[in-house]
Amino acid sequence: MTKQFPCYACKVRDVAEIMEVLTIARMYGLSVIAHGAGHSYTDAALNTDGVIIDVTNMRRILSWNPEQGIMQVEPGVTLRDLVRVAMPDGWWPPVTPSTADVTIGGCVAMNVHGKNAWKNGSFGEHLLSLTVLLANGQMLTLSPISHPELFHAFVGSAGLLGIIISVTLQLQRIPSEHVNVRVQPAASLSEILRILHEEQCADYLEAWVDAFASGRSLGRGIVTSTAFCDERNDTGLRLPTPHIPEHFQEGLTRYIGTTCRPFLKSGARIANQGMYWWSKWRGSEHIGHQSLFRSLFYPPAIFTGYRALLPQGTETFQVFVPFSQAEPLFHEILHRSQDHHFIPLWCVIKQHSQDPFLLSYQVDGFSLEVNYQVVPQTVQQLRTMLLKLMDLVIAVGGRFYLAKDSLLTDILYRRSVGDTAVETFLHLKQMYDPEMLFQSDLFRRVFQISLQ
Repeated sequence: MTKQFPCYACKVRDVAEIMEVLTIARMYGLSVIAHGAGHSYTDAALNTDGVIIDVTNMRRILSWNPEQGIMQVEPGVTLRDLVRVAMPDGWWPPVTPSTADVTIGGCVAMNVHGKNAWKNGSFGEHLLSLTVLLANGQMLTLSPISHPELFHAFVGSAGLLGIIISVTLQLQRIPSEHVNVRVQPAASLSEILRILHEEQCADYLEAWVDAFASGRSLGRGIVTSTAFCDERNDTGLRLPTPHIPEHFQEGLTRYIGTTCRPFLKSGARIANQGMYWWSKWRGSEHIGHQSLFRSLFYPPAIFTGYRALLPQGTETFQVFVPFSQAEPLFHEILHRSQDHHFIPLWCVIKQHSQDPFLLSYQVDGFSLEVNYQVVPQTVQQLRTMLLKLMDLVIAVGGRFYLAKDSLLTDILYRRSVGDTAVETFLHLKQMYDPEMLFQSDLFRRVFQISLQ
């Protein structure tokens, strides 16, 4: 919500309509990028003065094998669509982000991760194949076995090598539609990281950090560990039914967000303190029985409230660093944010493992995501601080997530992922898209200078 640029938006229903848009774009000398549900935080699917191909109408489930848990879908199918079909048969996507309304094509393009990233890796690691449309009109099926180099470059390439036409993925069998949730308070950053290391038997792990706490309490927070219930349901698993209709939820969160806007920082401070002390009072043995769907996905109304509460948007800064460097670096990010009076409204820590993709952002270690309120009068100072922090992240072998980063430059990105990865990607780009048809604002920000 921090940038707006003009573009030509074309909604397509099939490959024939995509080809028609590509033909028209070439006639007028315009670049093209595919667009899904729009949940990337940055300019990954912005294309200033160019064409955006909206694939959200391409949402057919092409095949489903409930015995093997293999599903083939068009790129506009959402995780919600997928789960609605697969869950009654006892299957679930192995990796999910925090919203069910992302498209599968978007999950592949940004190679998303979830709360089980240290265990199940990234979304791309569970793909059996991709059917893609290249700039020359050729349809190609990629897999880790056939065309492995292009497959591992395509996943996580932000749509810059071609357009995804279909995705075949392997789902995971789950025993229950419910999970047990354990909430543990942690008095410091080191205690959070220790608990995350110890809770390896959990199916999902995430830590929330109180960024307002300082001194000895700097980095305190709550670790949430989630495990599947060991129960069987012979009648099939079911999605939860909303208690309140979604349009009422959205109206309520919009009203709350608008009403609370003047009290945002003080309210966030009180809420952070309240959450931490509530967890201390309940104790680390507190276990809750929850719906799997509700434990992993935010309700859509949350995003309505978010837009009402933060009309200028947020600046998100997510760093991925090796185990040994996580504590001192995360400490420095929180400490420096407080010193510069840019206290993040919410912070999250996850554990990760490295994956095999060319432009991978994951490392064997931890990630810290911090989210700052954007205030027009001070946003430049905020970004200056974050750029300096980027140097510290890169110096310890850290990386950044293109779906959430808006500050990376060509030079910083090269220093982070390495010259070899960037040069290999640009070589493949030259091979499969020599006219540079597929572009986005992210491409011009992070890669374009390398081509000049």
